[in-house]
Amino acid sequence: MTANNPTLTVYYDGACPLCRSEMGLLMRHNTAGRLRFVDIAQPGFDAAALGVTQAALMARLHVQQPDGSWLVGVPAVQAAYAATGHHRISRLLAHPTVARLARPAYDWLADHRYRLPRWLLKAAHLHTGSCAPDGACRSR
Repeated sequence: MTANNPTLTVYYDGACPLCRSEMGLLMRHNTAGRLRFVDIAQPGFDAAALGVTQAALMARLHVQQPDGSWLVGVPAVQAAYAATGHHRISRLLAHPTVARLARPAYDWLADHRYRLPRWLLKAAHLHTGSCAPDGACRSR
């Protein structure tokens, strides 16, 4: 990666169907390789090595920037979408009015993600297949 195109590391809950689906979308659009994906639900994952708790990582999406700083929640989503070329979504999430709504909506969704019915995920087109952290994807 060049200095103009840094790699961001996305830490996501691979045990969560909604999270897997969203990461699958990002993996498929990660053609420039600007994102590296780490499934924090995998056995042997060590959050303490990153200086954060597993509980914090499980509570909200985390993106680590090349300088080691963290983006959490909506800012993490914004960065991941921008890195995969979804600049409209990223800019929309940064708009003050949308941001005021997006943050509590994201928090509610993150807190209730395991209770969302599968039919809702399919209806929202979020059930998009399965992708490995290396970006290899397959349909279900």
